Amino acid sequence: MTRTSMGVRLAVLGAVAVAAVLAAVVIAGGSGSGTKTTGDTSALKGIPQSGLTLGSPKAPVTIVEFGDLQCPFCAEYHHNVFPALLDRYVRTGKVRLELRLLRFIGPDSDRLARVAVGAAAQNRMWQFVGLAYDRQGRENSGYATNDFINRLASDAGLKEVDAGAAAERQVQGNERLAKTAGIDSTPSFLVGPTGGTLRPFQPSELTPDAFIPKIDQELGR
Repeated sequence: MTRTSMGVRLAVLGAVAVAAVLAAVVIAGGSGSGTKTTGDTSALKGIPQSGLTLGSPKAPVTIVEFGDLQCPFCAEYHHNVFPALLDRYVRTGKVRLELRLLRFIGPDSDRLARVAVGAAAQNRMWQFVGLAYDRQGRENSGYATNDFINRLASDAGLKEVDAGAAAERQVQGNERLAKTAGIDSTPSFLVGPTGGTLRPFQPSELTPDAFIPKIDQELGR
């Protein structure tokens, strides 16, 4: 598996300049694109969602994912692995997921990450992220326009989203956590007991079978 490498690119990508542009992206109701696949909100129905996390806070195991919404391998994980983990572990209360979005690929990553983090305040980040991966464009093509983001937000059921200073602080916090954990590529994962020590886990491939043994081990089976 070849994954997108961060190297030294974890630094903020012109955050002040990009923030000025994104300030105009204040989400209001709008017409959606009509395209809903794995980002369909029905996939998450009945699963507790709180900020950056998905699943029961009492789940014995936590998986932290580091991703970039422009990263094609992150989209591959979301399409090939996430649905299986959702049904097998998250919906059953065994695993709690946490998503830490980064923005190292380029300006589109920054715009999408901060709107997604803003959506976390409405407990709709996971719906927004699912749709963003479904509609992912070519890296650094400038596809994440205001109109594109507004459609995502509308289809994710969002009202106004503050993608400004608070969102910037959260993404910077994600970057600090990635640096501390030695994360240098996306998607990358930390796995361990909820409330305990989480350790890096890099699957050999982005398939459910590459994740299930590790999760079952953490669950003590």
